[in-house]
Amino acid sequence: LLAGRASRPDGAIAPVSVLAVDDIPDNLEVLEALLAEPGLRVLRASGGPEALEILLRHDDIAVALLDVQMPGMNGFELAELMRGAERSRHIPIIFLTAAAPESARLFRGYEAGAVDFLFKPLDVALVRSKVQVFTELFRQRQLLAAQLEEHRQLVRMSEMLFGVLGHDLRTPLGAIISSAEVLRLRTRDDQTLQRMVATIQSASGRMTRLIAQLL
Repeated sequence: LLAGRASRPDGAIAPVSVLAVDDIPDNLEVLEALLAEPGLRVLRASGGPEALEILLRHDDIAVALLDVQMPGMNGFELAELMRGAERSRHIPIIFLTAAAPESARLFRGYEAGAVDFLFKPLDVALVRSKVQVFTELFRQRQLLAAQLEEHRQLVRMSEMLFGVLGHDLRTPLGAIISSAEVLRLRTRDDQTLQRMVATIQSASGRMTRLIAQLL
């Protein structure tokens, strides 16, 4: 029942899925055919319970197309359940209906979490356009999430690097400072050595400040 899994050219982002829910198989066939494109797959469900199972198994759903009039669990009820679950509450919902536009029906749909209504017979170009908007937004969110995770990893690596670097620099520097202090105390009568010690201590002080600024 699922379209073939396609890969993006860069291989970095998984294919995007569209959830289509309708109790009429022919309608699902039509939706899958008109949405067919590389990198996009249609997850088909014949009713609310099957749709909920799909939502539990997939985390790459960019938008859900829900038929309003279905036996058992209608589209509004399914949308309310989706909005009540953390896993699916952020999935945009577009209702598909053959009924005439009514303010009460529209109000209930938007109250259930719909972002739009599409009326049958469907305008192919309109459906594709709206789905494309949400799939592209989903891909952008995926890309931003991947970039954010990469940035976090780089920050962690930088912190580790500077931690090691700080330790490796401070340890020999501490030995130099301690040795210079011992040398200063033991050569108080030698002005030449005292000047050399002063130079070492001054340079060590500058190095200490540079390491502090670096870290």
